[in-house]
Amino acid sequence: MIIVKSIGLEDANRIIEKAIAHASRIGSPSTIAVVDIGGAVVAQARMDGASLSSVALAYNKAYTSVSCKLATSEIAKIAQPGGDFYGIANGLDGRAIIFPGGVPLELDGQVVGAVGASGGNGAQDDEVARAGASAVSTARSGETT
Repeated sequence: MIIVKSIGLEDANRIIEKAIAHASRIGSPSTIAVVDIGGAVVAQARMDGASLSSVALAYNKAYTSVSCKLATSEIAKIAQPGGDFYGIANGLDGRAIIFPGGVPLELDGQVVGAVGASGGNGAQDDEVARAGASAVSTARSGETT
C-alpha cells in the first residue's frame, strides 16, 4: 500500500488568497489554479481583468509542475535543445507549459500538489505562484497568512 499526501481545499483556498493578494500588489490581474498530487483542480480563481487564456494556462502550469515535481521556470531551462527535458513542450498530451508560473507545493519535503499563475509576464506569474505556495509552509508552521 502507498500512502500519498495531497493538498486539500482549505490549503488551496489559503494559497489562492495569498497569490491574489500578491497579484493585486504588483498590478497583475491573474488566474490562480491549485492542483492536487494527481493533477486535478482543487480550487481556481480568476481575478477581475485577467485574460480568458489565463484560465487554461494557470491550470496547465500547475499540472506541468506537479507532473514533473519542478517549477515550470526550471523546466524551461532544461527543455532547451540538448537539455534533459527537451521535447516536453509536446508532452503531457499537449498540456506541458515550459514558461514561469507553475510551482510545486511541498510539505515535509514531499510534493503534495502545485499552484499555477497566469495573467502577467513570466516574472510576475512566477512571483504570484511562489507567493501562493508560501502559504503552505506558513500555515504549517503556525503563522497566520
